[in-house]
Amino acid sequence: MHSSIELVEQAMQNEEPPRTPVIPLVGLYSSVCSGYPANDLLRDGNLQAKSQLAALQCFKYDGVFTCMDLTVEAEALGASIKFPQGAFPYVIDHPAESPNAVFDLEMSSIKGSRLLTFVNATKQLVNRVGRTHLVSTYIIGPFTLAGHLIGVESLLEHAIEDSELIKEVVNHCQEMLEPLVEAYITAGTHNIVILEPTASSSIISPKFFEKYSAPDLSKMVSRIHNGGIKATIHICGNTLPILYAMCDTKADALSIDSAVDLKEAKEVVRGRTTLIGNVDTTLILTASKENVQKAAEDCLRKAAKGGSFILSTGCDIPLETPNHNLLTLVNVVTGNLTQH
Repeated sequence: MHSSIELVEQAMQNEEPPRTPVIPLVGLYSSVCSGYPANDLLRDGNLQAKSQLAALQCFKYDGVFTCMDLTVEAEALGASIKFPQGAFPYVIDHPAESPNAVFDLEMSSIKGSRLLTFVNATKQLVNRVGRTHLVSTYIIGPFTLAGHLIGVESLLEHAIEDSELIKEVVNHCQEMLEPLVEAYITAGTHNIVILEPTASSSIISPKFFEKYSAPDLSKMVSRIHNGGIKATIHICGNTLPILYAMCDTKADALSIDSAVDLKEAKEVVRGRTTLIGNVDTTLILTASKENVQKAAEDCLRKAAKGGSFILSTGCDIPLETPNHNLLTLVNVVTGNLTQH
């Protein structure tokens, strides 16, 4: 019998494994299984790892993620962060008043910031399940980080007025993230997931993506590969218009949202990368078990043949998701439900 990580590796090598691997994007939702307060997971690496392992034990999927937090890198660079109870934190104050001010920012010590929470969680997950399951760690994308540092509206306005400056700013953000990439590699993660939501086609045009985001995503992917591990890119919304350009970054996998039709996506990538997705998280939250099963089976019909596919959710699972719906998603490939 193949282990979970062997199934994932086969799928990511453009092979068709004995069954499709399934790795839902379980972050703060793991607190439902562990009983730990969701906000505590973002401040304590030990609790975060324990919580993710509790969810893994509960649902028995094929890989684990650290918790998704799109603010931790910006916070280490001076941004003020709001932590709503039981919800994702968000930036409330940008540390750079202008694009040029970004060059004066320096990443605080990983040991002296909340970044250490995620490095420690990665280490513990690798130590506990790294031989049997894929361990993935999140990091913010450089274009999204630039938006956190100067504000997205300011970023887009200056991109029109002074494109060369913004390209330099985004590249500088990519360079500031290098120590964190290295820390995650040293921690033993198998896969670094670059979160770049501000580069979504719902926010910027494909031309903007190719000009301002893709070049530095490619640099990050290259650096990750130099560390001997895999790189994944996750961008929210409809990424079909930029899917080919995302492949050009050489990422091993693309985590795509439910707005993208998997059949079309599979035709675009043509084995150049692995697709991860993309059951709608709203459906997971509100629909019946029967409809969740139908949605998961639809994903399999569209993308599982030939490999290069991992069944997942389109984004991070809401905390209010019923346990039975997540279990249904996983059981479509691992349990007693019929896989089509």
